[in-house]
Amino acid sequence: MEEIKIVVADESHEKYVDSILQTISDAASVRGTGIARRTHDYLLSKILQAKAVIALAGDRFAGFSYIETWENKKYVTTSGLIVHPDFRGQGIAKRIKDLTFSLARTRWPNAKIFSLTSGAAVMTMNTQLGYKPVTFAELTDDDAFWDGCNGCKNVDILRRTDRHYCICTAMLFDPEEHLPAKIPEDVLRRIERLEKAPLPPGGGLKRKPLYESADGAVYGLLKEFASENRKNPTQAESILWNLLKEKRLGASFRRQHIIGQFIADFCCLSHKLIIEIDGKYHSLPEQQIKDEDRTKWLNEHGLKVVRFTNEEIIGNTENVINKIKEELWSNK
Repeated sequence: MEEIKIVVADESHEKYVDSILQTISDAASVRGTGIARRTHDYLLSKILQAKAVIALAGDRFAGFSYIETWENKKYVTTSGLIVHPDFRGQGIAKRIKDLTFSLARTRWPNAKIFSLTSGAAVMTMNTQLGYKPVTFAELTDDDAFWDGCNGCKNVDILRRTDRHYCICTAMLFDPEEHLPAKIPEDVLRRIERLEKAPLPPGGGLKRKPLYESADGAVYGLLKEFASENRKNPTQAESILWNLLKEKRLGASFRRQHIIGQFIADFCCLSHKLIIEIDGKYHSLPEQQIKDEDRTKWLNEHGLKVVRFTNEEIIGNTENVINKIKEELWSNK
């Protein structure tokens, strides 16, 4: 049996969008159920915003689902769950559901997650995750959500009942449940450039040693992400780590070190120096604002931040090392 990979979708997966839409439409026709119709651009926007999960068997599309937010992220839905007929019966839907659910819980931990479905399999998975059946009155009042039902053949029922009920069953999740799947660090980095994360509280961190300064509320999750990122470094990270480890510059560095609610690419505690490696998305205006806020918070806690691009590290390594040496000894 071919290995099925379940990942958070990115721009490289746009080529599957039309197949996803056709598979969703075909499944609705076979079941004789309604469907909220979506366009290519709509699904692509979810992919680009790191709000979609895709299952792949090699280069073949195997399954998909996406996330929507409502009422200023007070409510979240995981929608459009579909598995291609060639891959059904392999537990793919459950794996997609778990990752989509975890992605939603990670990004919007205080949001109510709800589902509106007519599928028995989805209801079963929702129940396993902690969803409970509710009335439509307990769902979002956002008209944009309900407008999505206009493409469904049963929308007349919804309209005649003034949105009180329809063929679908409404289910709601208690946000205090545990996460069933892990969100890798590279996905979190994508998310960071899409929306500004709240700054971590600074209370008490100055009174603690730096190695104890991780935010206890999220330390367990960040620890898993940091561990995963150490196992799968980028080319630039590998190059720089080989030059920093074992005190090769005369100082001890840690990689993927947790401070507050952040994970630093490289950190020298003795010299209070952090080195960050920036991909191309760091040139985006919104990411530059986030980077400035992050640097400000770290500066306020006695840490200096030095940034290098992937291109600098790969193509001009000697200059990068000389710069780090300067910062190390001027910072001491």
